Amino acid sequence: MNACASVERCVQRQGGIALFISLAVLLLLTLVSVASVQTMSLQTRLAGNAHDNLLAFQAAELALREAEAFLMRERLDPARFRAQGSAGLWRPAAFGAVPPWRTPGVWTTLSGSRAVAAPPSGLAAPPRYLIEWLATLDGSDNPHLIEESLSAPPMRTAVFRITARGVGATANAEARLQSTFAVRLRPDG
Repeated sequence: MNACASVERCVQRQGGIALFISLAVLLLLTLVSVASVQTMSLQTRLAGNAHDNLLAFQAAELALREAEAFLMRERLDPARFRAQGSAGLWRPAAFGAVPPWRTPGVWTTLSGSRAVAAPPSGLAAPPRYLIEWLATLDGSDNPHLIEESLSAPPMRTAVFRITARGVGATANAEARLQSTFAVRLRPDG
């Protein structure tokens, strides 16, 4: 016996199956499309965050370079470097105390840190830096800089720690960099 009694009945049954299969394929395509859009959206956000972090790092690097240039051109006076900070110039914190770069508000106040003179556009905040005077070495303390002449005054070297903070296009991206920088002091200062 034939499973379909009449031709019309077989066509109706097959039409229902074709509709069901079409709907299943359409649902599957919709799920694949939604997943693709979500993946693309996530990748776009990841790329934006990576770009923002790179901007913050470059801003902090700019602040480090400006601090080094400041130390090279300024007449360095230890009296300008205070334990509470003065225009971004600090004495190092005592052992176990909170270091200046972790002090609340140090990156927003004029006395706590210095802003870069010409910050690049597109940043949420200008890059800032602070400088700590760590030590002063006399020529005898620093064997790499011993003068050959006994009549010349011994060269003195000042050692500084520079901490720089950069922010990206949003305040959520922040980079902090530190470097140690040494400057030969002039014989008269």
